[in-house]
Amino acid sequence: MPVPVIVLNFGHSVLKSLEDYTDAASEIYRHYRQGYNVVAVTSAQGDQTDVLLAEARRIGPDGIAKNLPELVQLGERKSAALLALALERIGAPAFVRQARDLGLKAKGPNTEAELVDLNVEQLEEDLKNHDIVVMPGYVAIGENDRPSLLGNGGADLTALYVAHRLNVPALLLKDVDGVYEADPKTVEGAVGRYSEISWAEARERAKVLVSPKALDFAQEAGLEFDIGTPGIPFYSRIGKTSGTTSAAPKPTKLRIAMMGCGIVGGGVYRRVKAQSERFEMVKIMVRDKQKYLDQGYKEAELTTEYQDLVDAKPDIFIDVSGPIDPALEYTKDMLSRGVHVASANKQAIAAGGQALIDLAKESNAILQFSSAAGGGMPVLEMCIRESGRIVRVEALLNGTTNYMLDEICAGKTYDEALKEAQDKGFAESDPTSDVGGEDAAAKIRLVALLGFGEEITLDDIPRDTIEGFVPPNQINGAVKRISTAWRHQAGFNSALELKDLSMNNFIAQAAGEEAHAIFYFDDGDAYKIRGKGAGRWPTTESVMADLFDISATYF
Repeated sequence: MPVPVIVLNFGHSVLKSLEDYTDAASEIYRHYRQGYNVVAVTSAQGDQTDVLLAEARRIGPDGIAKNLPELVQLGERKSAALLALALERIGAPAFVRQARDLGLKAKGPNTEAELVDLNVEQLEEDLKNHDIVVMPGYVAIGENDRPSLLGNGGADLTALYVAHRLNVPALLLKDVDGVYEADPKTVEGAVGRYSEISWAEARERAKVLVSPKALDFAQEAGLEFDIGTPGIPFYSRIGKTSGTTSAAPKPTKLRIAMMGCGIVGGGVYRRVKAQSERFEMVKIMVRDKQKYLDQGYKEAELTTEYQDLVDAKPDIFIDVSGPIDPALEYTKDMLSRGVHVASANKQAIAAGGQALIDLAKESNAILQFSSAAGGGMPVLEMCIRESGRIVRVEALLNGTTNYMLDEICAGKTYDEALKEAQDKGFAESDPTSDVGGEDAAAKIRLVALLGFGEEITLDDIPRDTIEGFVPPNQINGAVKRISTAWRHQAGFNSALELKDLSMNNFIAQAAGEEAHAIFYFDDGDAYKIRGKGAGRWPTTESVMADLFDISATYF
């Protein structure tokens, strides 16, 4: 089964500050969890290119300097590295590739070069091995094997050229959500937005957004592409024809109530606050208000009573608590009131099962719980997307224990590995659920439900514990605790087993808190996904992706 690919270009107008790289990483992750492998092309941050050019003018020769590209390319390369770091934090797989690595070649003047070649096979291999490739735009390898710049709008051109050579869609991300009849930032009143616009007309309407050089290339190549802004699921298509204009859809600001504010909840709180145009955190239920007041939370935001969450009239209820009770009861109550739910509580969701999903449908509410399994690895999205085709799933569904097993096999004691996992925020103060297997088993139940349509209990899942684990004297590859669910002629089975795997096995290659999964299909095909399976930011990102999915229904 070929994996669909999309090229995303992040312009300098959406990478103005370090915080913007978090939003860019979220945009990439949302496409990744929809089943795409991603090539992310970066511009330099903000006015970094202008700063570097000014420095070159101060110290360099007049006219076109041979060594100018050596300096200016640093802006794009830094930007690509920052985006890869932001992706790494949220647990999304990312691999930085430079123009030289990918055989991205150009000819002509070293500041206005034209792209002429790309090593497509290398890029496809990188996507196969890493899922997300980040590359700087605007720079290619020119004559004499030296860097050349592509001129104004060179990052746009890079993204469109790569998309054309891969024969995949491209989305250019800017600080406006499409092409308008006039600049909506400078014109008072409503301005019509194009859902589609021709290359020719875009030269007039979108000349500030997309360089003429990039538009010329797209038209010559017959390449249609989209233009939009991060987080907004509507774009203008630039291509063969122009359509009519209409008012642009605008998001409704949604009220959020949250239960729990620990490691993950604190991350969600920060991200929600940073998305103040889309979301408002109206109430947080915690055990000890004073603890959070001491951390700077506002008195009005905090409560110890569930009824205060209800009285806050939220549009969305987020559950980032731990136990099944009272979380399941509260989730049912919120759904019955028509409140959407985004839950990271795998125990509560697994216990609720199909009945909980049915309740959401009956109440016209959205129930999202991708953060309940996989962390930064979108395993449940794959189950939903491919349900009916899946015959077997093998996965690492607990990043905490994967980290601990690696550390123990490297020489640490069980207690040392556990303390490190707790210090890094991978394991809770009470690790029983992780090490004993209840956490992974709950996730197996969700995989069984969504991927196979099977409702099973914890007792149906044989479980190996790692509590007090001591590695064997000889390890052939890597010791992993694998979650498996499979359908066979006699029915359906699942298990959580410790295995010594060959390092040629994709599952064995997951290091530390990473998570890997392999899906096997009824046609003999297989699909591999990866990400980080533990930690504040991977789980936070999954919750935020759920929130954005809910928000998208309010445009």
